[in-house]
Amino acid sequence: MRVVSSEAIRGALREELLSLCSRAYEEDFSPFLDLLSPATHVLARLDGELVSHAAWIGRELRAANLAPLRTAYVEAVATAPEHQGRGYASAVLSRLPALLGDFALAALSPSDDGYYRRLDWELWRGPLSYLDPGGAEIATPEEQVMILRLPLTPPALDLHAPLSTDWRAGEVW
Repeated sequence: MRVVSSEAIRGALREELLSLCSRAYEEDFSPFLDLLSPATHVLARLDGELVSHAAWIGRELRAANLAPLRTAYVEAVATAPEHQGRGYASAVLSRLPALLGDFALAALSPSDDGYYRRLDWELWRGPLSYLDPGGAEIATPEEQVMILRLPLTPPALDLHAPLSTDWRAGEVW
């Protein structure tokens, strides 16, 4: 496995990553990759071939009655279709906590909450929302967020409390 910044994702590596994610998500991933900056990427290779990937960006999440939480928001968890089901994404995700020492929390929007639950991620039970650019709070009841507790996670974190973030282009959560 290799950890690289978004600045290193260019040229042949960018094309390789786009191919992996586009095949895994069955859609052109290039617009999403452009939004993942600045990010840190974890790349897993097998015999030189990129087989799995995850990235995180820094975001601020706000849970009721706590100071804003510096959060590693995990994106683009993907494994090449021909390598799925072999534990590569699980290995990449298992590597994350050791890399996230200065964050209070890790979070993501799951496509399959059961998968992440096996890796100790917890489903946020409280209401979700975001602040739009004008400062209005917009509820997102159709969204799901999961969190991974890290050493700096406040013990008082309540999964049933309201949770909000700031608006961003693409997918808010």
